[in-house]
Amino acid sequence: MNTAIGSLKKSAAASEPAQEENPLDRLEALRERLIQHPIYQEVNSLGRIRLFMREHAFAVWDFMSLLKRMQQLCTCTTVPWVPSPRPELSRFINEIVLGEECDEDGRGGYISHYALYLEAMTELGADPKPIQQLVSRIGNGADTYRVLEQLPVLTATKEFVRFTLQLCRVGQPHEVAAVFFYSREDIIPEMFSRLIPVLEPQQVPVGRLLHYLHRHVELDGDRHGPLARLAMEHLCEGNAQWQQQALVAAGRAIEHRIALWDGLLKAFHDEGL
Repeated sequence: MNTAIGSLKKSAAASEPAQEENPLDRLEALRERLIQHPIYQEVNSLGRIRLFMREHAFAVWDFMSLLKRMQQLCTCTTVPWVPSPRPELSRFINEIVLGEECDEDGRGGYISHYALYLEAMTELGADPKPIQQLVSRIGNGADTYRVLEQLPVLTATKEFVRFTLQLCRVGQPHEVAAVFFYSREDIIPEMFSRLIPVLEPQQVPVGRLLHYLHRHVELDGDRHGPLARLAMEHLCEGNAQWQQQALVAAGRAIEHRIALWDGLLKAFHDEGL
């Protein structure tokens, strides 16, 4: 059992009616489904890598919106500035932002993980136009959801992004923090660790992609994951109802990731890759 989930097991069980499925049990089952998903072994050809990256680029991008919402919740991002009541929260969320927005690029400089992923797409010949079109048009003031709907990407990708953006806009702080921890920082190292050994032996230029994956395994597993968990625990404030709501939101986020992986597997076969 994942330690982050196991540590909450007793309190969740005590607060749930006996006849209802414990949201922590459900989250644990969903987490296991995601970790054991067949997608990781199936990204095994250049065509499949390119399609995977075209769609996954949207998860790379929308993660930054989720992170920025966490930064708003844990620090002061407005003018005039006022001090945070929990400077340790400000410290570690800003540490995560530092790593995501200007990480070491492996060449002596610095780069955002989003830009690094675009470099990897270029190296492998994956199509960056859909994600670049989204970002460009949003930057010019277009409606995010309208642009997203018009893009030539999988329905599951669009639904994944819609869920994240809606959460950032209307989700409660404890729900945002739980999605950030359980469906991103806590689980990404395990997902990417399953991709790396499939990609490494392939005779295609995966250097930048592997650098991106390795950096997430290192940062999220060793440092960012534990920090995100502390932020989640703080924003739940020991409130049992909030903890339950947080677990439900995290479960929905993982369901959307599973649906994205399912959509990609289907696309691999539909497109004869």
